Amino acid sequence: MPGSGKSTWGKKIAKAFQYTFVDLDKLIELNEKLSIEDIFHIKGEEYFRDLEHKYLLKTIVMNNVVISCGGGTPCYNNNMNLINENGISFYLNGTIGLLLDRILNSKRQRPMFLGLEKDNIEKKIEELLRIRTPFFEQAHYSFNIPQETVQSFVNKAIKIVFFS
Repeated sequence: MPGSGKSTWGKKIAKAFQYTFVDLDKLIELNEKLSIEDIFHIKGEEYFRDLEHKYLLKTIVMNNVVISCGGGTPCYNNNMNLINENGISFYLNGTIGLLLDRILNSKRQRPMFLGLEKDNIEKKIEELLRIRTPFFEQAHYSFNIPQETVQSFVNKAIKIVFFS
């Protein structure tokens, strides 16, 4: 979900593992020379989801990499199955209040929330959770945030990846 901490936590795991970190949204922006917001605005969400799938296919075959997917990535184009078949997946399960707070205080514009007031952002988060949770719950491991600290998560991820 947007605001769950995927990039922040992903960077910490990559550093602990001594792996490369890839933020799928940043990779798309770099290669397409457009922001995610501009891609949504100019070409639409369906076009973006196809790009997202294309770049996911390029990254899931890499070795020693931690990939931070966009909040909707697992929900389209059979991506969740691809992720699970090619690596170990983690779901960062945030409360509506936490996600709302992070989205409202984010320096980065989130395309799905542009122009929305706080009440409508909260409704949109609830709607996205209702639709996306069945996909997220297919992840190999789930972590409740903020109950789980970043360091605790990293320690558990190390055990899962290297000692299971």
